[in-house]
Amino acid sequence: MRSTIATTQGVTSSSAAQRCYRQQHGATAKRTKVIRIIGRSLLCVIFLVALAILTCWLVVFPKTPRLMVETGKVTPTGSTHNMLNATIAFSIKTSNPNKRASLHMDSMKMIVNCNMGKPFSSTIPTFILMPRNETILNPVVDVNFIYPFGRPVPPDWIRLELRFLAKISYILNRWTSRPRLLEIYCDHLWLKINDSTPNFDNTKCKVDL
Repeated sequence: MRSTIATTQGVTSSSAAQRCYRQQHGATAKRTKVIRIIGRSLLCVIFLVALAILTCWLVVFPKTPRLMVETGKVTPTGSTHNMLNATIAFSIKTSNPNKRASLHMDSMKMIVNCNMGKPFSSTIPTFILMPRNETILNPVVDVNFIYPFGRPVPPDWIRLELRFLAKISYILNRWTSRPRLLEIYCDHLWLKINDSTPNFDNTKCKVDL
């Protein structure tokens, strides 16, 4: 009798232990499944965000504006035998090579270096350049420097270097990038004083972003 009772109690304890093990194992399996689902979801989100950033980078950022100096004219306003007081006007073609992004050019400044004294500058109004579009800039600057008489340069000619500074932002639909500093260099420009005839081929400028 006692042996039967002991056997029954042993079977009951074993069944309870199995049920407890199954419950614990089932709970662990559920937690593992939930963790796997969360992990996969996070990986999908990270992948989509990375893909969006990469697409944005490929579409927007690599293409900088293009500038080309087409013409320039030096008009004396009160020169003496060794000083040149003049107004210099340029015609500069600016183009946007991007297919989708517009360019917002802000706080743009043109700096003229005559290699014969201090540089001179003028500001250019803010403008937006639409995708695959171009515009003509006509900046003007007043200069006053010593004219290089006696130097080995062609008579009535001056050599200039242009530099542009601007804050550029890319606009794509309703998204606008943060402003970045844009530097543009246009070197080796020879202009003849008081002559509107173009005296150099269209000069492409170097863009540094």
